[in-house]
Amino acid sequence: MPITLIIDHVSVAEFGEPHRRIRSVSGLVGEVEWNHTQVQAIEHIEGLLFSYYLFKDDRPVRLVVGRTAAGEKFLKTVMDGDIPELLMQLSSIPAPESP
Repeated sequence: MPITLIIDHVSVAEFGEPHRRIRSVSGLVGEVEWNHTQVQAIEHIEGLLFSYYLFKDDRPVRLVVGRTAAGEKFLKTVMDGDIPELLMQLSSIPAPESP
């Protein structure tokens, strides 16, 4: 059974095709921060290691692996169509704090 991770932030490239713009997703488990690239998250979903969720209107929404017409894999939510709109609406991954 996959471990559930809640996505709090996303790193999105400024330009490019929408399915290629997601760079990474991140969140917290207790006090431990995690950050997975899109490629890692896809591998974890397909390998049943992790399941990822984000919250929309206080309801959990599951991430799935989408495919373009050309067969390219990308992250999206079960509510998204061909563009990972809900995922791209999350806040950006915060920059590390300076000491």
